[in-house]
Amino acid sequence: MRSLGLTFLSGCLLLGSGALLAGTGNRTDAPATLPGTQAFVLASPETGRDYLIQVAVPRRQPPAEGYPVLYVLDGNARFALTLAARDTLFSGSPADLPSPWLIVAIGYPGADRFDTDARAEDYTPPAQRLDDTGDPNNSPQGGAERFLAFLEARLKPAIADRFPIDARRSALLGHSYGGLFTLYTLLEHPSAFRDYIAISPSLWWNRGYLLERLTRLDRNLAGRRLLIGVGGEEQSPRPGEPPEKSRRRQANAMVDNARAAADHLRRNVPGLSVQFICFPGEDHGTVVWPAMRAALTRLHDGEVMAGGV
Repeated sequence: MRSLGLTFLSGCLLLGSGALLAGTGNRTDAPATLPGTQAFVLASPETGRDYLIQVAVPRRQPPAEGYPVLYVLDGNARFALTLAARDTLFSGSPADLPSPWLIVAIGYPGADRFDTDARAEDYTPPAQRLDDTGDPNNSPQGGAERFLAFLEARLKPAIADRFPIDARRSALLGHSYGGLFTLYTLLEHPSAFRDYIAISPSLWWNRGYLLERLTRLDRNLAGRRLLIGVGGEEQSPRPGEPPEKSRRRQANAMVDNARAAADHLRRNVPGLSVQFICFPGEDHGTVVWPAMRAALTRLHDGEVMAGGV
């Protein structure tokens, strides 16, 4: 563990956790960068690990009340994608007004795209039994409360210290296990964020533990908004894949579980705005791009309707 809680990384750090600058003869290879971005490493006493934090600042002056903030899980893999979706949607003609959302991606130093064990522990809920959760890698499990404590006690204050933000307007976006964590946070700590975006949430986890709890939720969540997205092909067998993988795909019931969660929350949780989107033809991996665009459109349109853009 580093002795300093916060370590800045020079320049713009993108496309994973950063490449090493290398020279070969007269050629110099430099890491790729994206404009308007910065990164730092933040230590967490809550989880006992470090996090790579990548930030994309909007191409506009902050609103009077500060930028709204979109926190994105699996930041090593999703930061560049989120930035591309934002810029693709809101940088057409000169008359277009750029999105006001500050993007904060949360990842792991040294990871290429995913730190399998770290994310599995950070994103899965605590439960009495964690011996048969269905995790395919037998990774550590059940650290969601510790990870959320890091977000609340360390990351949010660090972002507020560095950027003008509006703490009342924040969103959390996660995919797969990240989607599971997003729904867990909505269930247990709904005031942590205003908007919750759960893409392909792993509701099969631990024999449907969180799905069962979500379907008992009936309290008022006025002012909270939820988007659940899933690929239409996520539980359909694929041509040529091994039978065991097909059986697991069907048993995980990604589409059915996501729809069931959205339907229950829409009917039984007053005040919660729920949107469910099934993306035809998309699988667990390919759904991320159209879902990211849909999520950013929802956030941007919400700001327009609220007069915040």
